[in-house]
Amino acid sequence: MTERTLTHGDLAAITDDIRDHGYALFQTRIERVPAHYRSTQCAELDGCPRPATLVTFAVDEVVEGDDPGFHFVRNQAGAIAHIPVCDEHRSEASHDLHFALTGRQRPDGIRAFDVPGQHLSWN
Repeated sequence: MTERTLTHGDLAAITDDIRDHGYALFQTRIERVPAHYRSTQCAELDGCPRPATLVTFAVDEVVEGDDPGFHFVRNQAGAIAHIPVCDEHRSEASHDLHFALTGRQRPDGIRAFDVPGQHLSWN
């Protein structure tokens, strides 16, 4: 499993993953995301009774300029693709989201980034 990277400020590593893989994966604490992306329970595919504490997202563009942020990958219904999970399943969530988006196992080299949520735009 590839390492997680805490991302503050410079988003070059995320941009590199988008260039190399078509998108980048990141997680942030559940309290930092809007309510409709939260869940009271972990959504691990094998089932988990624990409360969700993190949300995993995929982004396919870093938006720079006056209002920096990310362009989120959307599912077939047009909603932002995300998976809420507990701390124990944080690693599995990036694999599960990659599989949900591509139908393939996550390859080596795609990192899962920790991103502070307060600077994100949720449009």
